[in-house]
Amino acid sequence: MLKHVDIYITHTIKGFVADNAQYAYALIYNGVPRYGYGEIDRRITQNRIVLLSMKEALARMLCPCEITLYMNSQYIASAFHNGNAKTWKQNGYEKAGGGKITDADRWEALLKKCDEHVVEVVYCSHHDLTEKLNIGIKRKGNFEGL
Repeated sequence: MLKHVDIYITHTIKGFVADNAQYAYALIYNGVPRYGYGEIDRRITQNRIVLLSMKEALARMLCPCEITLYMNSQYIASAFHNGNAKTWKQNGYEKAGGGKITDADRWEALLKKCDEHVVEVVYCSHHDLTEKLNIGIKRKGNFEGL
């Protein structure tokens, strides 16, 4: 039986793109949180920062797990739910009309990590740990006492 891990992701991008941003995530196993934090000092989209934080969080898994990822990116959650992510992978990350999908390299790296686990992605505009993660972001990755 696989261990179950919940991963909660949040970031500071309001809208679609920002010139710099921060992100945080929490991995919860047996009720114990482990936090991650990062800063991006260049122009980045909301989708790209979510893909980055998902891959980083999944990279911390030491063995195959059953994972539920909670995030505020409807686009990325939908790509998992409607099968687009799997189709993109099967088609070499090419669009139906030709050319690579946006962030193809990030999708490829993320889906490679996802293949090691059983992953469910859940869209939610505000999840259970949003406030704690936002406090950790304001503290530049200090989650002590949260």
